[in-house]
Amino acid sequence: MHLKVLRCFVEVVRAGGFSAAAQTVCATQSTVSKAVRGLEEDCGAILLERTPAGVTLTAAGEVAYRRALAMLAEKEAMDAEMDDLRNVRRGTLRFGVPPVGSTLLFARQFAEYRRRYPGVRIELREKGCYALEESVLRGELEMALALLPVSGQFEVSPLCDEPLMALLPQGHPMQGCAALRLRDLDGSAFIQFEQGFALNARIRDCCLKQGVHLDETLCSGQIPFIISLVAAGLGVALVPRLMLTEPLPQGVHRALLDDGELRWRAVLAWRKGHSLSPAAMAWLDLMHEMPPRIPGGTDGGRARAGAADTPDVGTVEATLGRGREGTAAAATDEKAPPVRAGRRCAAGGACGRKR
Repeated sequence: MHLKVLRCFVEVVRAGGFSAAAQTVCATQSTVSKAVRGLEEDCGAILLERTPAGVTLTAAGEVAYRRALAMLAEKEAMDAEMDDLRNVRRGTLRFGVPPVGSTLLFARQFAEYRRRYPGVRIELREKGCYALEESVLRGELEMALALLPVSGQFEVSPLCDEPLMALLPQGHPMQGCAALRLRDLDGSAFIQFEQGFALNARIRDCCLKQGVHLDETLCSGQIPFIISLVAAGLGVALVPRLMLTEPLPQGVHRALLDDGELRWRAVLAWRKGHSLSPAAMAWLDLMHEMPPRIPGGTDGGRARAGAADTPDVGTVEATLGRGREGTAAAATDEKAPPVRAGRRCAAGGACGRKR
């Protein structure tokens, strides 16, 4: 039973005849008559009494007419909802964010998204990147932040590419260095992120590859608490630079981690081959239009004016001959070229210990 047939039947009843109904539906009178006869055959009953004065509904016709009106109304409602979805007037954005870093990455964008699309419901899930990836693959989320490299099950759009900062407690052998390599932390007590944070695995992989041992002590998902643990002397921590938005407390020293493989490369990820909803496509477009404002070359949170233990991070990166990689490198997970410029401690000595 086609909706066009129901439309013909309803218009015949409304117009009181086949000729007038044919003009309304832009069809010939014979086409309308054939449609109504076919509907009567499907229903197994006569629906219209045909008289020279016009048509009237039979008892069966009353039922068919009432149901036809309801079905046509549902079709119109469905069309209206589809139009709202296409034009992002309604829908749901199901997006996953990590517990850390989201303020700098998404706060402005969510505010603008809400302003542009007030009818779209935003459902956020806050978890570590691994858990978010699983939620995307299960269809619980449509899109989430992920860290490169990701599996071939995802399509990605680059978001940001940030270096890591080493946070060192007072008295650490490397506390006077502006930059250091992962091997310079060999044997150090290490404060890591909670399980489920993809950065943990990235750090462990690089340590295994480079033969570096970090003595894992405590873990946390809260940056302020991690910094407090460093200040208390419990170990070193590796934190993405964009997450150091507050001044560091007394006794916490920072240094740029000079490692082209170990960086915080964030992307927006969704299932490969999955067609994004209009709400998700609008979010992706907005993120391209309004990329995150990430302070580049900031002091990384100096403890107080005039008390910086190392030079400005941006100066360090310029000296090393490498700024942040572009988004194209992040999208393909290309490795940054090795740094060949010499590294010097703030005190004038060479960074790194001979092994």
